[in-house]
Amino acid sequence: MDSSNEKLKQQLQTLQKQQTDAELSLDMLKREQNERIWLEEDFERICYEERESLELMREVWQGDQARNFGYYLEDLQADEKNKWRQTFQAEEEKRQEKINTYQKNIYQLESKQQDIQKELFQ
Repeated sequence: MDSSNEKLKQQLQTLQKQQTDAELSLDMLKREQNERIWLEEDFERICYEERESLELMREVWQGDQARNFGYYLEDLQADEKNKWRQTFQAEEEKRQEKINTYQKNIYQLESKQQDIQKELFQ
């Protein structure tokens, strides 16, 4: 009986350690997610400033060639912005998948711990 209880206690400790590790990883992912939000806000601000600069250049420049070059720069900026957004979105989707996996894992570990604790106290 003592050997069985010792095994159960060891399993419980192992599960608790795994849960702690999973919770730490989940917290880290959530911090990364918050940092990404800040980066996206900075990126939006930079894009806004670039648009303002392009509009100013278009007003200052004279002639069709200058305006066409301004439109070309605007198109480049729009393409770059779209690539950044796609990258941000893909990373966010991956991060959200990891978060969901860790949350599911934590739930399973908690359930196993409860089962072991019930068995220990019977």
